Amino acid sequence: MSSKTRVGLMGGSFDPIHLGHITIAGEARDALQLSHVLFLPSGRPPHKAHLGASPAQRLEMTRLAVEPLPWAQASDVEVCRQGTIYTVDTLQILSSQHPEAAFYYIIGADTLLDLPNWRNTQKVCTLCRFICLHRPGVADEAIGTALEDLHSRYGAQVHLVPASGPDISSTEIRRRVARGQSTEGLLPCAVRAYIDRENLYRL
Repeated sequence: MSSKTRVGLMGGSFDPIHLGHITIAGEARDALQLSHVLFLPSGRPPHKAHLGASPAQRLEMTRLAVEPLPWAQASDVEVCRQGTIYTVDTLQILSSQHPEAAFYYIIGADTLLDLPNWRNTQKVCTLCRFICLHRPGVADEAIGTALEDLHSRYGAQVHLVPASGPDISSTEIRRRVARGQSTEGLLPCAVRAYIDRENLYRL
């Protein structure tokens, strides 16, 4: 696996994608010397019943956000699929499409704690490694316990990166947009321009 091209995966609803997502992906890329990072806006994630922007709009915002970055790409692998989307299915598709790649899924510590609840965690852990960054409110002790459990139960390989990125909330961004407030320092300018043009997140 080590001889393969290291490719980072950054999943999320990206409703909207913001500078925190970009920063975290960049830190993970630098830490593990990833060739590039694929951003995967979700089509219909199992844990979110309603999203503010459509899948096509969230994909376009992601494309706009990563366009200036030579190491990042937006993927429609989840957006173009019907029904509820699970990570294990996405990984199987990507592994089939890119047999030369070794995938590193970028997650926060809060998601690390939730991995046992994912669909077919055992299979997921055979298809990718994880890059875990700290998240506010998640104790080091809880992370250590989760790492031991995931490795013993599933053979999970997790690389901890001592960085957390800016604490930016998509929910707060949507509120700011709804109120007509500035999102400077939170959103790429091209993403805010698209939101305004499409009249997204308005009350």
